[in-house]
Amino acid sequence: MVLIFVNSCKKDPVPHNPYDDIIHGNNTTPIPPDPNSIVGIHANILKTRCAKSGCHDGNFEPDFRTVESSYATLVYHKVKKNSLDAKYTFRVVPYDTSRSALYARLTRCNYASTSGCDRMPQDIIGVPLEQALINNIVYWISHGAKDMFGNVPSYPNTEPKILYYYATDPTYKLNYGADTNRMNNVFYNPFYMPNNKTLNLLFFVSDDSTAVSAMQVNTVKISTKADDFSSALSYPATYIYVNASTQFHLATINTGTLPNSDTLFMRYFVNDGDHPVNTQFPTNNLVFQYKTYWSFFVKP
Repeated sequence: MVLIFVNSCKKDPVPHNPYDDIIHGNNTTPIPPDPNSIVGIHANILKTRCAKSGCHDGNFEPDFRTVESSYATLVYHKVKKNSLDAKYTFRVVPYDTSRSALYARLTRCNYASTSGCDRMPQDIIGVPLEQALINNIVYWISHGAKDMFGNVPSYPNTEPKILYYYATDPTYKLNYGADTNRMNNVFYNPFYMPNNKTLNLLFFVSDDSTAVSAMQVNTVKISTKADDFSSALSYPATYIYVNASTQFHLATINTGTLPNSDTLFMRYFVNDGDHPVNTQFPTNNLVFQYKTYWSFFVKP
């Protein structure tokens, strides 16, 4: 009976685990990314050569800390520091290195300065990246500047931005819109205009895909009502080029043809040719101070 009891307490043998036969090996080295991809370019160039402390490590754009931040601040991202010839709009334009400021920054020795070589990376000023690394960037841009998932980005096309206006006389010496020439000297109140004088209105706009010279409509309307321009007086604005950084549209108005002793509200209309509806500023939904800033009062 003792023998039977002992044998009954023995456990059944554990069945064989087939996964124990797999030889995993000791090689845990990850496969390096394609050097011509944004992942490879970030790993081999942007992260190691550019995202240094105090440089492109989040202190200023482009931000090269991660693949995602690199891509977001490069591809179809507007330049903040343009070249001396103001040639570039975006840091990276897919399929086109000649229009990509990134390529120029890596290869041009006098991008924004004539006093010395400002080629990037600036920790080795004047010494370019190795040609093999530049070739990786050229390949990436030339093949569509694809994201980390292999997608080619879509071209941005937002409405134009109406930045500001400037009110002056034909000599461009008088600033009618100065704070000291506004009702009660309050900067957002209507500015004063003498009667029977020429008012030059300069309108400054920008767009992500259309040159300032190619803007359409370019009309300023003047109304005695802040939010109703249906029967307003309309004046065409003509494109004026001073230099690459100073381009505007000019409308000339004789104040003798306008109602006096009443606040006259201005609204500017423009179209980049890509949108069915004209862009306008100010808009009805803005606070009243924007509308009074864009207004004037003709003294009788």
